[in-house]
Amino acid sequence: MRLLAGLGAAVLVYLTLGSLFGVTPSWLDQRPVTRRRGAGAQDWLNQAGVEVSVRQVGVASLSTATAAGGLTLLLVGVPMLSFLAGLGGAAIPLAVLSQRRRRLTAARTDAWPDALRDLITHLRANLSIHRGLVQLAETGPDPLRPYFDRYRTLAGALDQRAALEVVREELADPLSDRVIEVVLVAFEQGPSVVIDILEDLATATVGDLRLSEEVETAQLETKLEARAATVLPFVVLALLCATSDDYRAFYQSPTGGLVVLLGGLLSGAGLVAISRLGRRPREERTLAGGGV
Repeated sequence: MRLLAGLGAAVLVYLTLGSLFGVTPSWLDQRPVTRRRGAGAQDWLNQAGVEVSVRQVGVASLSTATAAGGLTLLLVGVPMLSFLAGLGGAAIPLAVLSQRRRRLTAARTDAWPDALRDLITHLRANLSIHRGLVQLAETGPDPLRPYFDRYRTLAGALDQRAALEVVREELADPLSDRVIEVVLVAFEQGPSVVIDILEDLATATVGDLRLSEEVETAQLETKLEARAATVLPFVVLALLCATSDDYRAFYQSPTGGLVVLLGGLLSGAGLVAISRLGRRPREERTLAGGGV
């Protein structure tokens, strides 16, 4: 039995890690060939910087849910606790990808002021807009270099404006929309017209980033406390059930299972409420271009 459990756990770990990092059986590797605006979940995954499909993430969630639920049932012996553990395990791949996506998005946003200053320097050196953007692929901030390198590649095959539109859809955030909209104006009016606008945008972006960092720091302790208050009671309950026959017998009963289920529902609702109340207003992409 232990050998089978070990083999099953190994398979689940393989599928989970493979689904997250793209090393999976061929029947799972069905990624879209093209990307377009509005592709939904796949665009979300692309923005997390991992080359995986929605199906692979689904398999990873199923694997972690099965592993967490099965392990809890084996150690604790309470079906309802194992069910809640399975739900928590299912959320692990999405939580990892969401954290990665937020980190990459923040890195790109933080890099824009330096990229704008570099672009202004190139424009004042009498380079064209196109040459200034190409230079950013070599001298710009690291988080944005791949996107300007993508622009350089596409500009050789497409119209420069079309290439910039593709980059805008890949960046897919409001700040990038504003910057690229100004650059598109520069293609029509000339670089001298937009240098002052780019300088004002760089200054305003620095202020916005500083304020955002202060708000995030102020909220961090509250978020950690809310998550701990949600998880710790169930950890304690699992330890009690694992070490006490009386606790285990009660929570294995229908009444005990109902208590655990209600506790899980109330804790989950409270965590969602706190997360929504603490969520900062999200800026919409009002300047986003059309699909490409």
